[in-house]
Order: sequence, then C-alpha cells, then structure tokens
Amino acid sequence: MLFWSGSGAMGQGLSGTDSPVRLSEAYELANIILALTDYGKTDPWEVSQQSAYYREVRTHFDAFTNHPLLASVNYSRKEWEKYLSFRTDAYAFAFDSTGRLVRQFPLMTNKGVNPFEEHVAQVEAFARVSGFRQFYRAHLPYYQNLATAYLASQHYPEMRQFLETELGKQTAAGTYAIVMSPLVGRMNCHRTNGGVGTDFITLPGFLLSGKAVQEATPAEIASGTHMLFTELDHAFVNPLTEQYRSLVQTGFDNRLWDAGSGYERDSLATFNEYMTWAVYDLFVARYFPSVPSTVCTDWTLQNETRGFWASALFTQKLTSLYRQRKAGQTLRDIYPVFIKQLGKLQQTLRKPAIKACNLADQTVSDTTATVMITFSEPMHRLSAPDVVRVAEHQGTTTQERIMLTRKANELTWLQNGRAVRFRIQLAGGAVNHLLFNYPWKTSVPLRSRQGIDLPPYSRVKITVRSTLQAHR
Repeated sequence: MLFWSGSGAMGQGLSGTDSPVRLSEAYELANIILALTDYGKTDPWEVSQQSAYYREVRTHFDAFTNHPLLASVNYSRKEWEKYLSFRTDAYAFAFDSTGRLVRQFPLMTNKGVNPFEEHVAQVEAFARVSGFRQFYRAHLPYYQNLATAYLASQHYPEMRQFLETELGKQTAAGTYAIVMSPLVGRMNCHRTNGGVGTDFITLPGFLLSGKAVQEATPAEIASGTHMLFTELDHAFVNPLTEQYRSLVQTGFDNRLWDAGSGYERDSLATFNEYMTWAVYDLFVARYFPSVPSTVCTDWTLQNETRGFWASALFTQKLTSLYRQRKAGQTLRDIYPVFIKQLGKLQQTLRKPAIKACNLADQTVSDTTATVMITFSEPMHRLSAPDVVRVAEHQGTTTQERIMLTRKANELTWLQNGRAVRFRIQLAGGAVNHLLFNYPWKTSVPLRSRQGIDLPPYSRVKITVRSTLQAHR
C-alpha cells in the first residue's frame, strides 16, 4: 500500500505501517470549523456529536464562534455541495513553514464549487487566533489510535479480496487512501486525487463512543463496514458498469428507479448507487454469516430514504441471481444478465403506499384504538410486523417500538394482503404517529408482494384527547 509520511501532499499516514488511512491537518481544521457553525451544532446528522472528542472541540473552540468565518460557512442541507466541498477540498491543502495553507494538488469535490479556497485567508486567521495547530498536535495520538482501530474493525483485506475476485482488479495496488475525521457524521464520498482513489469516510459509532474493537459485537462490526465498503466498491463497480454503458442505458431508466436522489442526472450514477449498496449485502453474507438480517435491512431502508426506493427489490434480485450462478462464476460474469433482468422488471415497478386508514388525522377519546390500514398493493402478510409509536405531548416526544401480534393486538390481514387491522394502545392527551419501516428500529419491513418496501417513515397520525377534554 502506498505510504505518505508527514502532513503534506496526501495527508499523514500511520507511522511505521502501510495503512491506507490518512490524517490531514487541514481536513480536520475544516471539520472543526463546520462543527462550530449554527448548522453544524443543530443538524442531527451532519456532525458526529457522540464522542468525547467532540466535547473537547466545543470546550476549546466555543470561545471563537463569533469569528466572521463561521457565519460565511454556515451552510444547510440545501447547500450540501458547499458543505461537502469545504470539508473535502481542505484535504488538498497543508500548512507551510510560515503557517499559510498552501494547495498541494488539484482537488475539486464538486465541479464549480470552491468554498475552501475562497475562504482560505479567513481559515488561516481562524487557525491562528484559536490555537488550532496546538490543539491538533495535542490530539494527534488520539487520531492515530482511532485510525488504527478503524482499520482493524473494517476487514479491509477481505473487502479488497472480495471485490477483486467478484468484480475484477480495477485499481492498481498501492493507489488507495482513506481520509478520516471523528467529526464527520454523514456524506461519505469517493474522489480520485492524482491517480489515488480516496475515500472520505465516517467512523462507526462504537469507535466514536470509545468502545474497543474487541468489545464490539459482530453485528456492530458488520454494520460499521458499510460506509467504507460502499465507497471502496465504487472503484470496482463504476468501471464495470461503464463497460456495459449501453446496456444500462437501455435496461435501467433512472426516471423509474430514482425518486430524486440527485444522482439521476448522471446516466449511470443511480444504477451504481443501487449496485454498490447491494454488493454490500453479498459481502456481509460471505464474511458475517451469523449476524442478524437486520444489519442489511437497516442499510436498505436507509438507502431508500435517499431516493433509491426499490433497493430491497434490486438487492433481492441480485442476491437471487448470485446464489444461482454456475460454479466458478463471479458477480462480474452475471453482470449483463442482471442488467437485462432489470430491464424486463422495471416497467412493472410500483411503489406501495398507505392508501387509507380509518383513523388517519382523526381525534379520538379512547387510548385503545382499532386501526384499519389499506395499502395500494398487496403486502406480505407478516405475522409480527412492528410499528414505532411517536407521541408528542406538551413539547416532549416519546418513542416506543411495538411488535404487533395476533394474540396481543388482534392482528388480522384482510383482502389478500391489501389491508391490515390491529388494536394498539395510544398515548392519551397526545398526537400519536404510527410509523412503519422506521430505519434502525424496524426489524422486518412491510414489503409488497413484488418485493418493494413501504416507503420508510410511512405514518398514520391519530390525536387522543386529554382526560379532561374527554369529560367536558
């Protein structure tokens, strides 16, 4: 594996190792700056806030939140390209001997968006006044230990072996880097810098919480590999898809598969996103055969929230074809067959939805409710589906996951799976939301007979009067 030392052109490698993980002083500075903005502090996902390190960042730097730079880079979800570019483009910079940030190599994360370089003078000023460089040096052992633990948790050699065997060698050995910061909460990305495939990743929650790799469960490890895997495998999936460009363009219509992910503007990008996440399920089945299926279910539902609404079906079809492959065949061999299957399938794609509910948007007096839901499509008749009840009362919110059963809830499927009826306890004096296919909480998703999940966070709203109101 290619190794760079120092904090210059391609970041800092782990001393004395051939680790692909890179530490970058400028990248960490950019992430600290974004974490201090109003958006960085209030968005629940953008900045990872669960670590002791995050609290140390806030303790040290909160005194400098009135610096004019922070108002200039206070982005939002709608400005995600600026946020991602400011963060990621910083990796191309390093401090010189005079304390100036100097570009080391070309890198533009999003074409035409260049916020880090535009604000570089203010970034330098912030670093000076806040004592950032001293803070960074003091925390360098933490970054190095975290990078070592991260690589140990990722099954990186197995990842590469799996991808090279199944999809073919697409990148030369020694031209790969992983860039990390404990503050990155979302938006992994893959870019090529000077011929080096580079993944800017998020870290697994168990590492950020301080748990040692040896203490993590197999499910935590398997789930924690997802972010690296689905970035790394772009270097294998994308070139292979390119070989079948005309077949994909003929058999995979972005307008039918994509519900506004942002990738649909590229003729191959939507397909590649579906594929990279589906291949992850094959990897988990190979290397983590004992982990619960919920590990893959969680990520499938998460992908569906991104606009890839038929992820469950896409992955199921790929998995089925892969399991039926002939001896000696690899994923690469079945690639064109799979694309043709999708072409035959896509004209029948239908997104299931809650069509009606007897208590939707109703106000009731009794906390025990009989709910009747009708779906737009026949659904798999699960014997124990779960629902997350979210209750809002006087400014507070509570959540409870409830498994619906025939015995406890009189669960009954009707109309050949097009309708379901059940009894459920609601919170009194509160607005109750019954949420289905809730990512990271649902164990078995509601899914149509065709194999497509009910959209994540599908909900029914029921208001229950307070006891006082009910007796007036």
